[in-house]
Amino acid sequence: MKCLLCVDGTTHPFCKAVLYPGAVRDIVRCENCGGAYYDPVPPLEEVARCYPHAYFRDFFKQYWKDYYKGRLLAEDLQDWRPEGTVLDVGCALGTMLAGVRDHSKRKVLGLEYSPAAAKAGKEVNKVDIAPGGLSQAPYEAGSIDFININNVLEHERDPALALTLAAKLLSKGGRLRLAVPNGPIDLRATSDLWAKLHRPVVTRHGGHLFFMTKKSLGALFKRSGLRILSAKNFHFKLGAKARGWTKNPYRAFLEEPPPVPADESAGIPVEKLKTLIPPPPSWALYKAGARWRRLFRCETSDFGYDYEMLAEKA
Repeated sequence: MKCLLCVDGTTHPFCKAVLYPGAVRDIVRCENCGGAYYDPVPPLEEVARCYPHAYFRDFFKQYWKDYYKGRLLAEDLQDWRPEGTVLDVGCALGTMLAGVRDHSKRKVLGLEYSPAAAKAGKEVNKVDIAPGGLSQAPYEAGSIDFININNVLEHERDPALALTLAAKLLSKGGRLRLAVPNGPIDLRATSDLWAKLHRPVVTRHGGHLFFMTKKSLGALFKRSGLRILSAKNFHFKLGAKARGWTKNPYRAFLEEPPPVPADESAGIPVEKLKTLIPPPPSWALYKAGARWRRLFRCETSDFGYDYEMLAEKA
């Protein structure tokens, strides 16, 4: 079969994995780009069964971390374009966008797949959040200056289409920042245990449908008409852990996966959920730590667990 990522290679059976409890599915890998994915790509109703809903309240617990990420992004964008529109895809409560808005002259917009999170985000952060993904984005072509897609593309049923839709929204010279797992490392435990034990297990993160390499990401950006400016690899400790370089690294994968918990947060009043927001930590310490960690992002490595790509529309 032709690869859905690079379209230049063909895929072959690679391993089996537990998509959600009771559902074992095939994963194929491309001989050309090295990317892997579920084949066939699961339908939406199956994908919905992958996600634990209890994480909804975590958006409130990590409020200031997300807000400070936005404030830092506002600083980063200042020298590039002092004004413009920022879109965050998969924005949760829109807290990062609130940080951008409060510390710049930018207009901010959000897309969020969870209708409950989108509704709560509008109330908490007063951010314009539209429910849905890029295929439902209610924005005009060329109207966005900067798009942030953080740990979302690997969940998409069609990553190529998602990037193409994002590119259409960008203005001329607009930029897109993508954070995505290093696919072979993300899938390492699952593929290793299949090869050694011939036993299907869960993937490290539920709901990941595609496991992309740097080469497959490059092909996706090229197909969407975006030029890559930088591709940095990071999270090296996680990379070592995922490779099995720690004690009993795969033990959790051999346990029976628990059922997806029921949604306990969506029905709780937002005012009550807001009590989960902790006091704000030191901005100076956060900024210093974030700048320091950036020093350990490498463009020549594929050891780390994640990639951050920056691309531009011609």
